Order: sequence, then structure tokens, then C-alpha cells
Amino acid sequence: MTTADEGGVVSSRAGNLGVVASCVLFAGASAVMVPVTLGLGWDEVVYVSQHEPHGPAAFMSAPRADGVTLLVWPVASWLDSIVALRLFLLTTAAASLGLAFWVWNRLLPHSGVASVAAGLYASLWIALFYASAAMPNHYTAMAAVAAVGSYLIAASGRAGPGGYLALAVSLAAAALMRPADAFWLGLPLLAASLAVRRFRRWPLAAASVAGLAAGGVPWIVEAESRFGGLAERLRQASAVQGGTTPRFALWQVLSTLDGPILCRPCDSPLRWPAALWWVAVAVLVVIGLRAARRAGAAPAVWLVLAVSASMAFPYVFLIGYSAPRFLLPSYALAVVPAAYGLLVLLRAAPAHRRVLVSAAVVVALAGHVAIQVVILRHVVSEQARGRDHWARVARTLHSHGVRPPCVVSGHEAIPVAYYAGCRALEDQGNNRNATSEELQRTAATTSFAYLSRNGAPPGWARHWQRVPVQQQASPHGVALYLPPR
Repeated sequence: MTTADEGGVVSSRAGNLGVVASCVLFAGASAVMVPVTLGLGWDEVVYVSQHEPHGPAAFMSAPRADGVTLLVWPVASWLDSIVALRLFLLTTAAASLGLAFWVWNRLLPHSGVASVAAGLYASLWIALFYASAAMPNHYTAMAAVAAVGSYLIAASGRAGPGGYLALAVSLAAAALMRPADAFWLGLPLLAASLAVRRFRRWPLAAASVAGLAAGGVPWIVEAESRFGGLAERLRQASAVQGGTTPRFALWQVLSTLDGPILCRPCDSPLRWPAALWWVAVAVLVVIGLRAARRAGAAPAVWLVLAVSASMAFPYVFLIGYSAPRFLLPSYALAVVPAAYGLLVLLRAAPAHRRVLVSAAVVVALAGHVAIQVVILRHVVSEQARGRDHWARVARTLHSHGVRPPCVVSGHEAIPVAYYAGCRALEDQGNNRNATSEELQRTAATTSFAYLSRNGAPPGWARHWQRVPVQQQASPHGVALYLPPR
């Protein structure tokens, strides 16, 4: 029979093994469901193209940060291989999942909450789809989970300087990936350090500020060098997002729970099975919160929920479009008290009903996974079709003599230019990086193509050669306009 301390060590090790198992299943399920040969998406093109082997760098608009570009550097800077990049990102995604929830296993070593929470997060189609993606949202989510866990460990006084360092590093990672999300992550942590007696410790506030500052400095420096100052960059970032003004976008958020991966505008219907897990998580969070109140741990749960709500706030109340990945940090945090509630539900059931309750939970989890798999298969199919279309347009460009060094402008110029090895120039829209006069001069001196869909090209290109490119699964075609040679 083990002593209490020995039992604690065994329980902690079992928790760590549970987190590791969740990481392995996360990476394996993603590799099976999302082909590692899947071409790069639009946003991925922007981040990966900043490295030399991939051709001309795409334009980085004001809201974007360099975190993903740094993340993919070990592979993308020397190897032009989609498979290698996807496998590398699967590894980093699984490792970040393990590190984030390992922090919670240290905080709650005997509970099993960390491994269950990691498994719940890993079951979401959104997390699985972006596990191998060169995108910032999963890493922001894991940084948020680690930051809140480190904050609570530091506040408990059990970790010494290491807890404060982990907090600062986690916030710095979030700010490197998505500075705006890091702001909404740090805001409730700083507020708690000032207003909540249990968390009123100046080192907590200092570590939070230091971490946010360290991660945000590159973005601020770039604002001065490229955008004419921080205020101007913030103004441009707001414009790219359609203006950050008070509005209620919950319906848009709900409508993307089963795809698309971006709706702008959001006009897709809500299919209710995709929203069932929201209801389940809400119920489990309430159960977890009630149990935490009885255990005297309610402030910690309220802090997790406050940070989760804070990180969701701008996407529900400030912007008029949505993408399911935007709320990954909020989901990653919400599943922590939900996992606690699930374990309380199982352990508190009377002995004569425990088998029935366990069976009901297993059936519910199986149904949840089935729904997520169906959605993920649909999303992957749609994305593969769209990215194959970009590759097909690029092949058409090459067949008509538009080869590197070349320039592409117009509809979806950034991804098409990447697939063709060209540079993208735009004279309008969120990615404007040239004037119309510059485009005309470029067309006269460089291998050039203008892409048009559902409309005519600009007046200065209407006399050019028109080359149609039929888009699969759509009655509308994309046309290339090539200047006279």
C-alpha cells in the first residue's frame, strides 16, 4: 500500500501519461484525417512565403505578426516540401498541446483534469484541421492555457520563480503569434492581479506585463518601420477587419462551427448537430464550477472562464465576420473546467448508477467524435478542391508563358502567385501594395497576368488576351488576362 506522497507521485505520472496519450492521438488523428500533402491555404502562403526557397514573399498586412514565420523557419527556410512542413507542424502542435496541459497537471496532479481536457480539445475538428497548419491560432490557444495555468501556480506560491517565468514566456509566445489575442489574454490576468485579493501579487502583474511586452515588441517595431507608427498600424488592422465597432456576431460564430473556415460575409446556415458540443461544454462547466465552489477553488475556475470570455469578446462583439479558428483559445480554456465537471459527474454518481452514467458519457463522446469527423472530412474536401484550383490556375499561367520572374494581380492573386512562383501585386483591397500606375508599368516590362472572376478586368487590361480557367464545382470561371507581348 502506497503512502500519500507515493500515491501523489503515481497519480501525477499517470496524469502526464494521459496528456502524452492525448498528444499522440491528436497528431495521429490529424495526420489520418488531414493529408500531409494538402497544399497551403491563403494565410499559410503569406507566412511560409517569407522564406527564400518559396519564391517572392507575399504581402504581410497590418494585423499579421511574425510568430508563424518564426515557427516554420527550421523547415521552410531551407526545404521546399509540403510534406516535411506538415509533419514538422504536426510535431510542434502535439508538443505545444503537451506542454500547455502539463502545466495543468502540475497544478492539479491528482485529478486527471489535464489529460481529459487535452483529450476534449484534441477531439475538435478545428484543432485537428489546424494541427498541421502554418497558422497561429492553435499556438495562441496553447499559450493561453499555459499562461493561465502558470499564473495560478505562481499565485499559489508553490513554484517559486519558475512559475513567473513560465507565465511570462507563455504570454510572450501568444503576443508573437497574435498580438491582439494576447491583449485580451493578458487583460483579465492583470485585472485579477490588481483587484482579486487571492491574486494580488505584484510579481504576477510584473511577469504578465513583461511577457506581453517581450512578445509584442517586434510587432511594435515593425509598426514604426513599415506602417508609420503604432497608431497607424492599429488603424490599418481595424480597416482590414472591416472596422472594429460594437456589434453582435454570435450567429456568425455559430454558423461556422461546421465550416467554412472563413465566412466573410457569413451567410451559411447553422446545422444544429455542430453546436451540440457547445451545449455539453456549458453544462459541464456549470457542474465543474459548482464542484469548485464546494472545494474552495471557485476563484481559479472563474479566472479561467474570464480569460476564455475575454479572448472570445472581440470575435463576438467587435468584428462582423468569423472563422472557427478564432475561438480556439477560448475553447482550449473552457474545456479545463468542463473536464473537471465531467470527472465530477462520473465520480459523484451513486455506485448503483455509475455504470449507467459511464455508458451515457461514452455514447455522448462517441457521438461527438462522429460529428467532428464528418465535419472535418467535409472541410478537408472543400479545402483540397480550392487549393487544387489555385494549382490549376498556376499551371495555366505556366502554359501561357507566365513563369518566374513574374507578377500576378487580381482575384486571389496571393495564393495563385505563390503556386506559380510569382510575385503578387494588388492596387486595391486589404492587400494593396501597389498603385494602378505601378501595375501598368510592371505589365509592360515583366511577365504579367491579371485574374478576374465574375467581372471584367480594369480598363487598362480589357484589350488583353483572355484565357478562361474553369473552376471545379462552380458555374463561374476564372479568366486570366495576359498583356500583348
